[in-house]
Amino acid sequence: MNISSLIVGARPERVTAVCNALREIDGVELHAATPQGQLIVTVETESDGLTTELFARIGGLDGVVDVAMVYHQFEPDPQQEVRHESDAS
Repeated sequence: MNISSLIVGARPERVTAVCNALREIDGVELHAATPQGQLIVTVETESDGLTTELFARIGGLDGVVDVAMVYHQFEPDPQQEVRHESDAS
């Protein structure tokens, strides 16, 4: 799982519309927004490719002027981790 936090810049007159659009996107959570257009968002996806797609989608929303990644973490799926012979007991 990929977890990223973003700062999204929106035009002040479009903040409400951008917030509403973000709330409609699966895997995206809006944490805070200022009237001046600064938004704090987290994104959770299953792959790097999906993360990239969501960044592009957010950046393409009407009223968004910029998107900056602040943090990214990859959490491996424990069910897909490889077991080593030394792990078997």
